[in-house]
Amino acid sequence: MDKKCIGVDIGGTKISVCIGEKSGKVYASKRIATASVSGWQEGIRAICSMAFDLLKDLDLSSKDIGGMGISAPGPVSVKEGKLLTPPNLSGWENAPVKDALKRALPYPVSFNNDANAQALAEYYFGEYKGTKELTYLTCSTGMGAGIITQGRLLQGASDTGGEVGHFVLDIQGPLCPCKQSGCFEMYCGGANFRRRVQEALQRSSRPSRILEEAGGKIADVDLIHIERALLQKDPLAEEMWEEFTTRLAQGIGTILMILNPEVVLLGTIAQHMKDLLLPKLEEKLPRYSWSMPRKAAKIAVSSLGEKISELAGIALAKSLDFGKKHA
Repeated sequence: MDKKCIGVDIGGTKISVCIGEKSGKVYASKRIATASVSGWQEGIRAICSMAFDLLKDLDLSSKDIGGMGISAPGPVSVKEGKLLTPPNLSGWENAPVKDALKRALPYPVSFNNDANAQALAEYYFGEYKGTKELTYLTCSTGMGAGIITQGRLLQGASDTGGEVGHFVLDIQGPLCPCKQSGCFEMYCGGANFRRRVQEALQRSSRPSRILEEAGGKIADVDLIHIERALLQKDPLAEEMWEEFTTRLAQGIGTILMILNPEVVLLGTIAQHMKDLLLPKLEEKLPRYSWSMPRKAAKIAVSSLGEKISELAGIALAKSLDFGKKHA
């Protein structure tokens, strides 16, 4: 019987563990809210507990497991198996997650940042699997990218290949936790976009459908409320969406010019707001890229949906089959 693998995804919102096959089939998974653990030590204990529970639930033993993939927020050191200074994950600075997990779960391990792992999931399991020039943008709580070029994951000399969330779109822009100003993530990361809308509501004297959808509580405003207000053509929602989509087009245009990919796949926000987002990008991208790379690239929404966080860990475990090629 083929060996199973464990996939671990450490995120700013949730931590999940799954058991599956290297074909991409997931048997079972468990998750907890990241906020429910205090720092990385407690997080590691929770991950191990979920893994042992899944093994028991599936009537598997440690001998049935051939490898483990760990996906975590960047920046990371792949060589050292550490999270370094994740801006959206307090208490996980310099966390040696690879070694800590390997002590409790002694399997071959592939460790990488979440965007790289998700790009591998797209490459192995997604609608555009096998595409040799593919860029995946997370478009989630934060903004990161995983880049496949010539059929291989771009890691970079310091494991920061693909950290597009922190290239600077506007040096006069808002200060980022990474200490730069005007980072891509400050405009197009989901958490920052939500915060910017909340701040606009606080400054505005105009009534807004966004606030009505949120029950009158600015602190409760989220992307669902913004989307509903957009569908009702709320002026403030449209104004904020114009800024968001302009900055997203600017970021994607830069990627098209530098990487010339065949496919650019967009994650969470695009999955939920596809019909509102893709036409805006089509309209605005000519301002930020030449026609040749633009016409060569398919801009699409990830087909993996919410499964991608689980499949990211599975994809990293699968990459163990290829030695150091994707490790």
